[in-house]
Formats: sequence, structure tokens, C-alpha cells
Amino acid sequence: METLRKPTSIKIIYWITNITFWIFVVVAILGTALFTALMFDVFSDDLQLHVGMPVGINILETGILDLDLSSKYIDVQFTEMYGKIYFMDTPSALGRIYGSYMLIVLAIFLYIFLTFRKFINNVYKGRYFDVDNISLLKRISYTLVGVWVFTAFYANFQYYIAKNMQFNSIEITSDVQTYPAILLGALFIWVLSHIFQKGVELKHDNELTI
Repeated sequence: METLRKPTSIKIIYWITNITFWIFVVVAILGTALFTALMFDVFSDDLQLHVGMPVGINILETGILDLDLSSKYIDVQFTEMYGKIYFMDTPSALGRIYGSYMLIVLAIFLYIFLTFRKFINNVYKGRYFDVDNISLLKRISYTLVGVWVFTAFYANFQYYIAKNMQFNSIEITSDVQTYPAILLGALFIWVLSHIFQKGVELKHDNELTI
């Protein structure tokens, strides 16, 4: 029996997925080691922690724009900026909290990577409209919803931290990023799982007809 040739696009996605998966496994191992070090207070109070701050800030200091387009300068001010917070000499307790967040994120994304890798492996083997693929896609979509809930919780935790900071030229806003694109991605994959489900049904009906 002649073997069907795999499309180049599927081969590329297959190899990229597997290479990326194993790179992420290494990152997860390193992250777990870092989490363990934080739990056992290996760094003591010498930890210098940088974390993303998904909360909008206003820079109160006004600057000047000079483009040589007119005879006068233009007053400017940065608004709704996002950045990182540097906790100098981070206390061990705070390091453990952020370490726990990091470990949860690594675990969730490792599960998503593993599930997606199984799906791509099935497609690579020619199992396109397969019941297992439907289950895998639905699991990914449900997990992404969980990711969105977790990121929203983390963003509000960061907002709580930011509101307790005091600066002379920075104003903390109530603009907290909730990453709605994650929900859109979950919805897209959920719809895709139903398309595959319809394909399985059509395949089953075709086999019965034959």
C-alpha cells in the first residue's frame, strides 16, 4: 500500500513543537530548581527580584518633544505605561510567593505543551479526525480558561502590591491587564474541537455507507 506523503507544513509544525517542548522542559526543570531554592531560603535576603507589573502607571513628570518642526517645544507626558518592578534585597517571604506563582505557571504551560504535542503527533501520524484529538483540543481550551483566571488573579495581586508602593513621580492607575486574548484563544480552540468532532462524524458515516 502506498504511503501518503506528509505535507511540509505538518512536518515543520511537528519538529518545531517537539523542539520547543523539550526546551520548555529544561526551563521547567530550572524553574523548579529556583523554586526549591526560594523555599529553602538559599538566597536569604540577597535575592534581587524583577517581576512584571501588569498595572498601568502614569509618569507625572512632564518632558519636552523637539522635532525641529516648529519654533517651539511640545510638552509631553508618558501615560499608561507598563514595566517591571525591582524588589531590592527581596525578603524571603515575598520571594516564596512569587516563586509559587512561577511554579504554577510552569506546571500549567507544561501541561498545555504536553497536550498540544500529543495532538500534533497524532496529526503527524495521519490521525486527523480522531476522537483523541477532540479530547486533546478541549482539554487545551479548558486549561487556557484556567490560565486566564490565574493571570487575572495574579494581575489583581500585583495591583494590590502596586497600590501600597509610594513614589514621587509615578501614579498607579486602576488599569489592570486581564489578557482577554487568552479567552479568545481558548474559544478558537474549543470551536476547532467541534470542527474535528464533525469531521469524525462524517468519517464514521462514510465508513458505514461503504
